[in-house]
Amino acid sequence: MHPSEELYPWISAGALAWGVLDCFFGYRLFKITLAVLGGLSGVVFGQAAGAALGMGGAGEIGGLVVGGLLGAGLAYLLYIAAVFVAGFLFGATLGILLLANFNHMVALLSGGVIGVIGGFLAVKLQRVLIMLSTALLGAFRAILALSFFTSRMDWVYYFQHPDQMPALIDNNAWMFPAILTLAAVGTIAQFELGGRAAKKKDPPKDE
Repeated sequence: MHPSEELYPWISAGALAWGVLDCFFGYRLFKITLAVLGGLSGVVFGQAAGAALGMGGAGEIGGLVVGGLLGAGLAYLLYIAAVFVAGFLFGATLGILLLANFNHMVALLSGGVIGVIGGFLAVKLQRVLIMLSTALLGAFRAILALSFFTSRMDWVYYFQHPDQMPALIDNNAWMFPAILTLAAVGTIAQFELGGRAAKKKDPPKDE
């Protein structure tokens, strides 16, 4: 499924906004993001189930609502699995970014290996890895979505064909430094926000 030409600017703007929010506030929004993604998935499956069962318009709407609620609830409960996935995506994205200029297949395979390591580390070091992964993935998403407005790039194609990601990075030399710079700024911002929140929670010490 590919977005129409009329919807592409709106989808790109939404992805850009989501990427920036994820980059700078990813840790705080992580559980909410899970619930939203689960809800959207549930809506799609619920509506499809209602249509497949021939329940008519009312049945499809009911399936849409029930599926959305169940999807959001399940996604929220599957927090640890989502943490692993976030760590995996962080490692995989980092591996592809770092090795895209050497060999595309090596970049993909190395990304998979680093992703698995990142997934297990994320479960052990949840707060730090969630901040790192959301900052990098948010920056990656934002820069790709921004490319639609700067060069009319069909960035959705690359999300639908992740095996082409190394070629995308290799052929656009500006993307790698742009993504890493934005990710670094986002990571610093998240650690700063996290540090302030921790200070507020700490009770005042008696002198």
